[in-house]
Amino acid sequence: MDMKLILPDTNVLILGFKDEVPYNSFLRKIIKEKRLALSAVVIAEYLVGVTEDQEKLFNALVTQFPVLPIDLPVAQLAAFYRRIYMKKGKKIGLPDCLIAATCKIYNTMLATLNPTDYPMKEVEIYKF
Repeated sequence: MDMKLILPDTNVLILGFKDEVPYNSFLRKIIKEKRLALSAVVIAEYLVGVTEDQEKLFNALVTQFPVLPIDLPVAQLAAFYRRIYMKKGKKIGLPDCLIAATCKIYNTMLATLNPTDYPMKEVEIYKF
């Protein structure tokens, strides 16, 4: 069994914390197995739409798991992804490029409901 860390995209966090099936059990499972990794970008996107109480609960969870930063290698790879896909005529937002680069640099699997936002072949997508 692959015990690679899993980085949930913002959409998975939102639905999981709203207790929607199957995302709620998925999040509980990776938390219990200590396989949760978080992206600084996903954290920022998630926190935009939460209440003060939800933010307190989320911040308590965040302290228990790795938060993968936007460092120089991530920034460089994200810029590369954005540049090559723009040249191909495919518009991929910088936040998605940063998330993809984070997954690649830190060797994590990405759990997302929008796999078409991540066409990078080297980014492993969790299948729901």
